[in-house]
Amino acid sequence: MALVGDPARFAIEFEVEPAPDPEAAPWMFGRTRWWCGGTAVGRYEPHTVLPDVTRALELILTGEPDRTRRPDLLELPAADVARIVGQALYADSERSDAQIAADGSHYGPFFVSPRTSTFDLWDVFVVEGLRSARLMWCPVGSAEIGECELRPGEFAGVLAGFLQAIRSGEYGGDPCGQTAVHLASGPGDANRRGGGESGLA
Repeated sequence: MALVGDPARFAIEFEVEPAPDPEAAPWMFGRTRWWCGGTAVGRYEPHTVLPDVTRALELILTGEPDRTRRPDLLELPAADVARIVGQALYADSERSDAQIAADGSHYGPFFVSPRTSTFDLWDVFVVEGLRSARLMWCPVGSAEIGECELRPGEFAGVLAGFLQAIRSGEYGGDPCGQTAVHLASGPGDANRRGGGESGLA
């Protein structure tokens, strides 16, 4: 098991399964999930294709500079943030194609759940300001939304740390070997506003 980040705040847990032979190593099967304010988010199931997850996270990272563009979202209840972002991205409405594209570009950076099979039961949102950031999560369709306060850039830092660990083998060996713990956690305790101690896994 390897861990990047602080699970009481935000962390990515993962394992890399030993490859049956060197030719299979580039596929890099394993399992992964997120920890959001102490809540497990994602299916921690074996045989997950980790490169699918890493490609999704690379795309999410490109939105980092734009997560500060709506400081008003920092002041709204988490349910309102989820509703505003969710409707802008996924609502079936009479918007023109141009408006749908514009809404996707504007609100997309705030929706950070990887749309892979590991995370498809969860919605995750991040809004950032100059002094703090908000991480919010919930099962798809749920009115119960967990929230944790992060430092600005903390979310992106954990994603980048996970990608670096995968690329460099810092999880404790090459893809044909066993894994070990790699921990990179930030200081401080989570400022919990909601959420539980366990989630779908």
